[in-house]
Amino acid sequence: MKCRPIARCLALLLAVGLVAAACSGGDDEEAASTVCPTNLVIQTDWWPEIEHIGTYQLIGPNGTSDPETFRYSGPIQEQYKVGGIETVEIRAGGDAISFSPVTSVMYEDSDITLGYVNTSDAAKDAGTNHVIGVAKTLDINPQMVMWNPARYDISEPADMAASGARFLYFDGSTYVDFIVSSGFMTEDQLDPSYAGAPDQFIESNGGIIQQGFATNEIYKYENEIEWNNGAPADVEFFLIHDLGFEDYPAMYSVRADRLEELSGCLELLVPKLAQAWVDFFADPDPIANALISLNAEYNTYWELSTGINNKAKEMFADGIMANSPDGTYCSMDEGRVNGLIEILKPTFDNRGIEYPDDLSATTVVDNSFCAGAPGLS
Repeated sequence: MKCRPIARCLALLLAVGLVAAACSGGDDEEAASTVCPTNLVIQTDWWPEIEHIGTYQLIGPNGTSDPETFRYSGPIQEQYKVGGIETVEIRAGGDAISFSPVTSVMYEDSDITLGYVNTSDAAKDAGTNHVIGVAKTLDINPQMVMWNPARYDISEPADMAASGARFLYFDGSTYVDFIVSSGFMTEDQLDPSYAGAPDQFIESNGGIIQQGFATNEIYKYENEIEWNNGAPADVEFFLIHDLGFEDYPAMYSVRADRLEELSGCLELLVPKLAQAWVDFFADPDPIANALISLNAEYNTYWELSTGINNKAKEMFADGIMANSPDGTYCSMDEGRVNGLIEILKPTFDNRGIEYPDDLSATTVVDNSFCAGAPGLS
C-alpha cells in the first residue's frame, strides 16, 4: 500500500484497524451469544415438586407436558435467555428414570446439560461418574425422618434407636450410614425398600419411621393421606440437616469432563438460574399452581395441592431458602461441604466406595460461576 502524505496513510491504517476491531468484536459477540445448547436439558431427581420450582420458573406456567416421557418443555422466558438458549426441557427423576442415580444418567445421555445431584452423591460418585455442582437450588435439605408421635415417644435423635421401629428409606441413601454411626438408629432397624409411596406407612398404621421431605409429606400425612385408622393425623420429624448431615440438595451439576466445554455457557447461565429462584420466591403462585396441574397430567401416585405448596413456601421462608455466605442465592459454602465430606469418608470406606485421595469441596463444587448472581432481598 502506497500513501502520500504520511498523515493520510496513518489515517487509513487507523480506519482499517478500527474496522478489523469492529469485525472481531462482532465475532466475539456472536460467539458469546451461542455458547449454550439451543435446548437446555435439566434432569431432576424426582417428580415435579415445589422443591424444584426455581427450575420450572425458567419456562414458566405455559410449558408443554409429555406424560409418556415425563418431560416439561417450552421456550425459556425472555428474562433468563442467554448464550443462545431458546428452549428448556425439564425431565422428571425418581420412578420416571427407574430410580437410576442422576450422575449415571448424565453420563449415559450427553443431551443433559445440568442434573440435580446432592453434594453427598456427588462425593460418592466422584471416582466413577464425577459431577461438579455449579449452583445450589435449596440452602437446607428438607430431607427428614418422620414418625407417629402417638405411637413413638421420640424427642431426641437417640430415641429413634430406643424405639426399635423399622426405618423405611431409599436404598443407597448416604445419610443413613451417618444416622447409624451417630447412634440415632441401629442396623437392624434399616429397611431400604422405600419407593416413595405412602403404602407401608398406611398399612402399618404409622408403625414405622419413614424418610420424606418436610416441605411435602408433613402436610400430606397431616391433611390428605388417610393413614391413622382411616384418617390423616399429626406426625413429627427431624431434618437430617439438624442431625448434623448438612447436605446441599439437588445442586445444579455438570459432568466434570464437560466443565471446560460448558464454562462459557455457565458464566452466563448460572446467574440466571439464581435469578429464577429469586423471582419465584417473590411471586411463587403462578408456577406453583402450574405444578399441581403438571402432576395431574403425569397421572402417577405423586400429587401436589395448594395446601402442600403453601406449607412448602412457609418452610422456604423459614430458612430452607436462604442466601449463601457471599450474599448470593447461588454458591455452596465450601467449609460446610468439607465438613460433610469428612462425615462421608468413613461411610465410603465401610461400603468399599472408591473416591479420589484428595476428595474435598473443590472436587464436587465450583462457585466461580456464581459471580454476579443475585440474592434474596
